[in-house]
Amino acid sequence: MPHPDPIIYLNGGFIRKSAATMSVDERGMLFGDGVYEVLRFYAGRPLAMDMHLSRMSLSLSRIELTPPDDFDQLPQIAEALLEKNGLSDGKIYWQITRGAAPRNPDYPKDVPPTVLVVPSPTAALDAESPVPTLTAVLAPDERWSNCWIKSLMLLPNVLAANAAHRAGCESAILHRDGRVTEATNANIMIVRDDELWTHPADRWILNGVTRQLILQLAHESGIPVREEIYDTDQLLAAEEVLLTGTTIQVTAITQVDGQAIAAGVPGPVTTRLHDALNRHIATQCLCPQP
Repeated sequence: MPHPDPIIYLNGGFIRKSAATMSVDERGMLFGDGVYEVLRFYAGRPLAMDMHLSRMSLSLSRIELTPPDDFDQLPQIAEALLEKNGLSDGKIYWQITRGAAPRNPDYPKDVPPTVLVVPSPTAALDAESPVPTLTAVLAPDERWSNCWIKSLMLLPNVLAANAAHRAGCESAILHRDGRVTEATNANIMIVRDDELWTHPADRWILNGVTRQLILQLAHESGIPVREEIYDTDQLLAAEEVLLTGTTIQVTAITQVDGQAIAAGVPGPVTTRLHDALNRHIATQCLCPQP
């Protein structure tokens, strides 16, 4: 059982979550002035650690925030937290903000960033598990125009996700004037004529780490990939719709706005990619390393 009061990392120290405090002047709270990452550990080993570190570094650069002194120690901090909390399989949440300073839009000078790392337990990999499924609604994409930055400014995502929950669904698929971008907490792909379609990795989507892995695995599996824009009509008429993400891995969307996607069950391409990702995770995290 996970500890009810886990050990976290905050600004250089390992403390109980209940003992953690932040200033009321924290810019992450006042302005959403910060970035974050979420990565998975399987059997004590991280999946795509370098890719997550690279993306966080890129996000920090885009918001003009110098990486903190302990940035390079984030992998070791994550591993230490797993050990301290007795976890083998888990998620690690990294958050870096511009720190605490009197409320003013101008960047504060000589203020150290706030670094927060929080672990949480997850299920172990089940390589034989079926493709998970969920239902979704369509919702307007009301986020800002730099979605490629993994920013703390998630209120539009939160509003769309809760609208989906009120409709009895698990996710919202976002679109800009009919052009599908992504889901509230995952990238989205469709299958048309046995080809895998995904929105280009431009400013309008977050180039998910799992998205990148899936595109690589699709190429290796001989599945044609098209990084092209598609609209909501094409999504509703698709042979398959799937989400990809660190937490949900590969998940099939079987219904959108009450309309079944094809037969309303995970399709063959989704199943192949789900199985390929499981094999990739097993190879990277479960097999003995040289």
